[in-house]
Amino acid sequence: MDYYYNFESLDITRLVEQYRGKKVEELFPNHEIIHVESGDFMKIIWKENDFPCNLKLVRTKKNLMRNLKTVYYIGEYIEQQLIRRGIKTLNDLLFHLKYNKAAREVLRLIKCKDYKKLRCNKYVYDLDVLFCFDLEELLFIDIETLGLYDSPIIIMGLGFFQDDAFEIHQYFARDLEEEIAICEYMQSEILPHFKTFITYNGRSFDIPYIANRFLYFFDENPMISENDEPFQQSNTIFHHVDLYWNCRRKFRGQFDSYKLTSMEEELLSWKRSNELPSNLVGVCYKKYKKDPERYVGLIKEIIEHNYYDLYSMPLILQKLLDNK
Repeated sequence: MDYYYNFESLDITRLVEQYRGKKVEELFPNHEIIHVESGDFMKIIWKENDFPCNLKLVRTKKNLMRNLKTVYYIGEYIEQQLIRRGIKTLNDLLFHLKYNKAAREVLRLIKCKDYKKLRCNKYVYDLDVLFCFDLEELLFIDIETLGLYDSPIIIMGLGFFQDDAFEIHQYFARDLEEEIAICEYMQSEILPHFKTFITYNGRSFDIPYIANRFLYFFDENPMISENDEPFQQSNTIFHHVDLYWNCRRKFRGQFDSYKLTSMEEELLSWKRSNELPSNLVGVCYKKYKKDPERYVGLIKEIIEHNYYDLYSMPLILQKLLDNK
């Protein structure tokens, strides 16, 4: 691969000169080295105490209660007829001779927070059942990899709410051999504490990619049940909200592009200072490994790129909830 050709869209001179000779640990004093059985890796911690986000997950329950189409035999046309007659919520349908039984069943699932059965309803989207979870059970995930297929994970980026703050934890593989330690830590120390994944196009990329790396290292995938076939399923245990597809659905036809940086500019009205395109992450890492002293600034760009991906996802989720 011709590295210089790939860098035509990115001016690396400033990064090379500004950080030449430093070590990546020096650039991120908010780091610690994690030791697990299979090795070590670098963990970078950001704690956003004044995070400008106030997610109201219970709002999804109110919206679901107003979705009459979740009741069998009610479609768009019948829903509009019912609304014109003053029937606006599932509770109102309890007094309807034809639909009361089916409405009562949907209400039971909502009360029990049975999100898996609710998701079997074609009119219930992944976003609609977030009321079934606590804010602290949401795990925002974004990974950076050496390539698109069957390549090592360079950064496992995670975000979650804890003690009224949004924390971003980035697990960085200083060498490719450290990837197995990151996966071990993810499997044993992170996944057991969460119930829901929040990603941006993670249904197509991040989650299947992580599942593949679990299978590569451990011959098992902790995101599926024992009855599931490996390689056929990447996640059946955790609920998963993919913000990319929700943005395409909620804002259909409004934007030319629905990639994450475009949504940051269109929905959040801000442009990140980091200029590294996603397709150059692997190239930057390879260039750094060839000459760490000279190109350590490229690693700074990769880590900051991943940081912004995680930072913006809760804000986009809030916009989606506000537009329900």
